[in-house]
Amino acid sequence: MKKIKEFFASELYKKKIRPELVRTVAVIVFTIIYGFGVTWFLESSVIPMYTGGIPGIAQLIRDFMKYSLLWDISGWEGLFLSLFVVIANIPIMLLGWFGVSKKFVIYSFISVIIQATMLGFIPRIDLGLSSESQALTATILGGILIGIGVGGALKYGTSTGGLDIVAQYLSLKKGKSVGFISMIMNIVIALLGGIITAPDLVTRGVLANVDQATAAAGIVISYTILRLVVSTIMTDRLHTAYQFILVDIITENPSDIVSDILVKIYRGVTLINVQGGFTKKDKTLIKVVISSYELTSLTQMVNQIDPKAFIITQPVKQVFGNFKKKTIA
Repeated sequence: MKKIKEFFASELYKKKIRPELVRTVAVIVFTIIYGFGVTWFLESSVIPMYTGGIPGIAQLIRDFMKYSLLWDISGWEGLFLSLFVVIANIPIMLLGWFGVSKKFVIYSFISVIIQATMLGFIPRIDLGLSSESQALTATILGGILIGIGVGGALKYGTSTGGLDIVAQYLSLKKGKSVGFISMIMNIVIALLGGIITAPDLVTRGVLANVDQATAAAGIVISYTILRLVVSTIMTDRLHTAYQFILVDIITENPSDIVSDILVKIYRGVTLINVQGGFTKKDKTLIKVVISSYELTSLTQMVNQIDPKAFIITQPVKQVFGNFKKKTIA
């Protein structure tokens, strides 16, 4: 028992093992949330709606086979979604392996396996959202769950795979919002989905007072784009790895804090000599720009060295110059 307590108190566990356990749990939990959003809300809606990335493309191809080619795929629909998600992610994983982060891709692959299993085989539960009047509710709730799943995975240094890895790669290279890049990529899926499913909706009379394929396509596209917007907002709210913060630290013990920032956070700092207005004591103002997800680590580190340090943060819209955008895993 004593050895177990010593292990959990050790630096090895705190700095190396525990962070990986947290990431593993995070990728499992957030992928499950993502899967529920797609299966229980989007797939159960009377109005076809598409998720983003590779699963969205899988839905698109499935619907093309069903409604355009008129193939009967009812017996192997789930298997098709699962296999497509896994196989289509392989080249994207290679891009992430060499262009983003190896650890990032390993966790993303775990997510892809869980995701493929859930999308292909999880039972669909009737939550009372299968009528036309409840389509808006299904859109919003599904979008929220998908956004939480994607954004939460990214926040902990993982992803749900697919176009998230492509978006992460472009975000590192261009500095654009991950959610914004994903939305642009996925709008095409919404447009094609509306075109493919509209004739079937009109034929079956699924939508009340809609007797033209153009109008039906517009409804499908509108709901899917609304879902994309909701998911994008949730993704950017949760995932803050590429939003920047200027941190001002006023302290009487600058040397240790600066040393830890340079070594542990790996950010450059600027030092300014200041004086306390009330105490008249000489102090040092440390200015450093970090990514938002580094803030917790920075504040904990500063408080350990100087509990009396005064810390101010403010958002930074853009950063120019020698500022390294680090991979998140």
